Amino acid sequence: MKKREYPKTVFRKKIIKGIFWTGFFSVLFLSVVAIVRVGNAGTSQAEAEPMHEEVKKEENLAVSEGAQSFAQNFATQYFNWQNTDAGKKDRVKRLKLYLATGLDEQAGLGFEGMQWNSSLSKSQVWNVEETGKDTALITLRVQHMLKKITHPDPKVVKDAKKAKKEPPKAKEETIGPFEKYFVVPVKTDGQSFVVYEIPYFIAAPKKPEIVVNTTVDQTDKVNDLVLQQEVLSFLHTFLKVYTTGTQEELSYYTQDNLLPSMSGIMTFQEIKNLLIKKGDHQNTYQIFITAVFQENQSKAQVVYPYKLTIVKKEGRWFVKEMKNQ
Repeated sequence: MKKREYPKTVFRKKIIKGIFWTGFFSVLFLSVVAIVRVGNAGTSQAEAEPMHEEVKKEENLAVSEGAQSFAQNFATQYFNWQNTDAGKKDRVKRLKLYLATGLDEQAGLGFEGMQWNSSLSKSQVWNVEETGKDTALITLRVQHMLKKITHPDPKVVKDAKKAKKEPPKAKEETIGPFEKYFVVPVKTDGQSFVVYEIPYFIAAPKKPEIVVNTTVDQTDKVNDLVLQQEVLSFLHTFLKVYTTGTQEELSYYTQDNLLPSMSGIMTFQEIKNLLIKKGDHQNTYQIFITAVFQENQSKAQVVYPYKLTIVKKEGRWFVKEMKNQ
């Protein structure tokens, strides 16, 4: 049978269709392969990422605010005692709630030779030092009072009664407050706290040798006497309103109502020193003054150094910024 021959145009169309579908399926196959590879790579990366994650450090509750409150509460019980048999037993009972099992029941305090009773006046957390994953040393600054009652000689009392005289009374004596620095070793189980070692006293920290420079750089100092008089007059008015005026009145002299009124707290008296320096912008100046005030309740005089930034706009002065030096 003679093979059928197609016209050239039909033959070309068949070749084009064949090339198109071959290319289409090739692209489809390659796309599927690429998607599978990306998916596998993502899975492998996701599985590998946990291996590289940093282990987060668990919070040590022994340095938390809760531990600090615990240490202060413990100090309240530690520094409160009565030098009697009943008082000693009561202290043991109170301290038991704070002390780790096996620790000395009086937390290291001995009563031999004791003459005074004690009560805590106040405590303040001074320092917190982490010593382990669940331990810390919490240093408190404490103040406590000492009190004792001296009973009269029984023989003297007996003789007074015998002579029908008023017997002498017990004498009460109080001294203090005494300031101490007290270290409380704290340990946690993640839920609560105990004192796990005997607490102890340490020496008071020494005052740091820090020297304050109170001098003001005189660079760009303005020596214009007219300007100085104008600024001084404005500052007297401003400071008087600052300490006696209402908030609305004060806002008239400031930009953006930046200062709260000090009315009822202190009253302006005088300006002792004045230094004017050029500011960063036109008609802006930095002002350094020493101002004297009177505290309203005690009538005590207080002297404060200030740095002000003032600006002149449309013939009026405004305080742009005011800081205690």
